[in-house]
This record gives sequence, structure tokens and C-alpha cells, in this order.
Amino acid sequence: MQAEAMRAETAETVGIEAVPLTPFLGAEITGLDLSREVTPEEAARVRELFFRHQVIAVRGQDIAPEGFIRFAEIFGAIEPFFISSYNHPEHPQIYVLSNVRKDGKPIGRDGAGTHWHSDSTFVEKPSSVTLLQGVEVPARGGDTLFANMYDAYDRLDAETKALIDGRRAIHRYQRKEFVFSGDRELSAAEKAEIEELKRIRQAEEAATAPSPTAQKSNKVPEQRHPVARTHPVTGRKALYLNDEMMVGIEGLDDAVAVPLLRRLCEEATTPEHVLRFKWRKGDLVAWDNASIIHSATFTPPDQPRIMHRLTIEGGVPV
Repeated sequence: MQAEAMRAETAETVGIEAVPLTPFLGAEITGLDLSREVTPEEAARVRELFFRHQVIAVRGQDIAPEGFIRFAEIFGAIEPFFISSYNHPEHPQIYVLSNVRKDGKPIGRDGAGTHWHSDSTFVEKPSSVTLLQGVEVPARGGDTLFANMYDAYDRLDAETKALIDGRRAIHRYQRKEFVFSGDRELSAAEKAEIEELKRIRQAEEAATAPSPTAQKSNKVPEQRHPVARTHPVTGRKALYLNDEMMVGIEGLDDAVAVPLLRRLCEEATTPEHVLRFKWRKGDLVAWDNASIIHSATFTPPDQPRIMHRLTIEGGVPV
């Protein structure tokens, strides 16, 4: 009771509240001004709401990269991304995602994260938190999709839980260029746009050197992580998935493991269980990689998109 009273007093004092984005996942955080330093009380309140809602959005923040970095540090130590080709020129902690081109060259990573995944599962200590800042957002496309892995695990039948509990999936960094959306609800016109962009990008790569991502493909050592992990903060069990990077399960024949992994991803991301976040300029979104998987969606080439990305150091999943 005393702890609950203290939390209530803190919430009233700092004035930060959460407005749910869906009944099952995510919240918009109100009462937070990121143009100034965040107080320790405010930071504690944000972390409390973050682990409760798993995805949080702070809307309409007109802040410089320094403010974005300050906000990210609420969650821990910022880590560098392992491909440095698209780092922000003045703030190399920030990784730039963009379909904008200057002098024929991309100013950021184009088409990143367009499959269902938790971030950086191909390293020993994957990112604990990912943050995105909407610097320039498209009028059409460019949504981000999120799915709750606590719920996905809880929905599994007893036989599947018994099969995966205690087992480790094999994660391998693989080329994933030219996959432009994890969205299952694409129209025929959008699918045609994606196929045309894929054709253009493949022709460009054939005529030039492979992208930094393609050059890294299959050169990063495999990692083995639990198929269902225990969250380091909440203690809850959650599926831990990466639809492109998971290539098998220790102790299971591939004929069983690969279809099982695909099924887990499919069942976890049915549209009725997905939060679709539609970006506005100045939005900041943070998500919990230990309990969430996400996917970018297609952005048409004529719709400029510039996003800044930061990730927070994590531990070894257990």
C-alpha cells in the first residue's frame, strides 16, 4: 500500500500521464516537455509507464538531436549501431533512417526493419530499448507496427509452450534488402509499388557496389537466444522473435524448427493484435525489445522520410 501511495504521489507531482493507444498495447505520454532537462522524478515516471505499456509515444516534440539523446538516456547507456555508414554527422550515436537521396546517394538507411523482429538479436547482448524520432514523416506510408510478445506467449497452447520452453533459437544476420513491409494489409496498388521499387533497387545494386548491409550479410557470428525469454524487469515470459534472422532451434530438426518459428511469428502478428503507429513530425517513440516485436512498413519513394534512431544497451537474454 505504501509503494502504491508513493507512486500515486509521484504521478500527481510530475503531471505525466499515459493515454492508451489501443486496449492491448502502447500509450501516448502527456505532460512531458523534452525541450528542457528531464527531472529524476519525471524519468522514473516515464520508465514506470514504459514497462507498463511497452511502447510509448511523446507527440509533437520540436527538439534538436541533443534533446533526443537526453531523452534516450532515461533508459540507460546509448550503444553504437554496428554499421556506421549512416550515422548522424554531428551526433554519431544517432543512426539515420531515410529514403531521401542527395546527389544520387541515400542520406540514411532505406528500407530498414521491414520485417517482424526484435532489434539486434544477431548479437550476444541485443538492444534493450529502441527509440525513433520523426524528423520528416511521409504523408502516405511509413507506419510502424508493434505486437505484444507477452500476449503472444500467453496465447500459445500448452503443447507449443512445452516444446519451446527452455529451447534456444539460432539467430543469423542475413541480407534483408528489398523487403519493404511487414504489413499484411497491403493493397494491390501498394504491392505493385513495392515490386517496382524492388526492381529499381536491384538494378542499382547490380550497377554499383553492394550496400553496407549487404556487405555484412552472413559475416556476423550466429547467436542463440531463448525462444521465450524472461523479461529482466517485469519477470514475465515473452516470445523472443526475429522473422528474418531466426534460422533454427537447438535440439530440433530444421524440418520441425523452421515451420514452428514461422508459425510463431504469424500467430503473434495477426492484424487484430497489432498496434499501427502513424507518425507525425516531432514524434518520439520508444519500445521495449524484450517484450515487443515491430516492423516498418512501405514508404513510397516520392514521400520523403527521415527518422533518427537510438538504441540502449541490453544484457544477455535468459
